[in-house]
Amino acid sequence: MSSIDQARKTIKALNSTYKIVHVTELATLGKLSSLREKAEAAVSYYETILKSLRWVRKTMYTSNNQIKEEKNVTAIAITSERGLCGAYNSEVFAEIDQLIESLGDQVTINWVVVGEQGHRYLTKLGQNITSYLQFSLENIDLETTTAVTADFIDLIHSEQMDALYVIFTKYLNAVQSEAMCEKIYPEIPEDSDTELIEVDYVLDFETDDEQVEQLLLENYLCGLLYSMFRYSVASEYCMRRIAMKQAKDNIQKQLEEAIFDARKQALQQKTGELLDIISGAQTIRKDEE
Repeated sequence: MSSIDQARKTIKALNSTYKIVHVTELATLGKLSSLREKAEAAVSYYETILKSLRWVRKTMYTSNNQIKEEKNVTAIAITSERGLCGAYNSEVFAEIDQLIESLGDQVTINWVVVGEQGHRYLTKLGQNITSYLQFSLENIDLETTTAVTADFIDLIHSEQMDALYVIFTKYLNAVQSEAMCEKIYPEIPEDSDTELIEVDYVLDFETDDEQVEQLLLENYLCGLLYSMFRYSVASEYCMRRIAMKQAKDNIQKQLEEAIFDARKQALQQKTGELLDIISGAQTIRKDEE
């Protein structure tokens, strides 16, 4: 195969790859808007529950939870099912490594994994995976999240879980996401900007304080996990779009270089043929003379 034929073959292959990557980028971009809206709705849902929880705790119920030593910890790792999403998974892996190191060998970590990439990584590390949640984050709903939360509530009631950590990727904007690890139980965040609530009445419920606390805790964790799931899938598609854009730009650069080289080789071939013709004409003329 001549160098020109090889160059044409390379250009054809790059063109095909470019089209595939471009279609993938457009498909991801088309989903990003909807995912972003769902993530924002999830945040609104979670914040509403958190405000309600703060209000009820301050006006009706004061918890006397004591700080317990963490011996049995549950950690949720949210990753993607597949690759092609830039540093999305590797940044989550870094948070996993940091959590394992910070807790030390004296703490038992029971991992709950979302995504094939996280399952592979934790298996490679030899970590204890107690649950592998195989559902589509893109289609996650409150019903599914409630079922997941119920399992954690059972562990809390049976005193088999001292703390709950979540490693996820927070969606910031269309071009930026951040992997982070948050401890969501037993601590409940307080709003430092919220003024102290002073009331001249008492909230009276038919259920006792313990039942109210359990109901609030379950709804709080469900809303928070739902928002984290939504954040993660929006971040995954955001970073996949960025990765596809970078790949497309790189292929475009290679394509331009390949076209330039092909034209250069074609020009050199034509120039060589022209020189051969001129040289042959000069030889014939000399022979005639």
